[in-house]
Amino acid sequence: MNTAAPNPLYQSDDLARLTSDLPVIGRIAAWCEEFLCRPHSDLGRTGSVCPFMPRALAMNRIGFTVVHTRDRAQADIDTTIAAYRTIFLETEPTSGPGALEKAILVILPDVSAEDAPVVVDGTHRRLKAGFVDSGLMIGKFHPRSEQGGLHNPGFRPLRSPVPLLAIRHMVDSDLPFLNRTDDPVPDRITFLESYEQRFAGAEDSRWSERGRAALGEIREAGR
Repeated sequence: MNTAAPNPLYQSDDLARLTSDLPVIGRIAAWCEEFLCRPHSDLGRTGSVCPFMPRALAMNRIGFTVVHTRDRAQADIDTTIAAYRTIFLETEPTSGPGALEKAILVILPDVSAEDAPVVVDGTHRRLKAGFVDSGLMIGKFHPRSEQGGLHNPGFRPLRSPVPLLAIRHMVDSDLPFLNRTDDPVPDRITFLESYEQRFAGAEDSRWSERGRAALGEIREAGR
């Protein structure tokens, strides 16, 4: 993702790992190009499935990494994935408009499609607050995702061929993902407070106004 960095040095162990990981990285890269970057008849709006992805790919700002989870404790896996929060924030560009065009896809090839709804969704649930508090979004993708699209609840935009978690900067239009009714109310309050802190005073943003309104409604309902 940092084009100014020197070429890496590979040792023999690295070559074995790369040989093993490159096919799954290639599979996800192809899915990004062929699904996320294209329109879909069931999307419910015009444009690509993921409005962010075409420009980010064109600018070479998508980082792919593979995390193997077999025979590892869940706490260890969570710690490994959580570390990508710092890695993301320290990856250039770290400021300016270009910083909003980068992402890291953490691919989890050892997680089966059958286990993904528990493993991936659970990992996402445990880590989301920490990422949101840092001004980041972490998305969950896997073959059996049942999360519907914003414009067509019957569409499944988060179904990927291999389980993964996606990290990117939060933008003001992320409000619907931070105020989902399937999240516990205390979590939604935490997410919306982070959102409010990040976009307080934002000009010409209907989303920031809606965020403040949503947070007020949830707080009022809890009294």
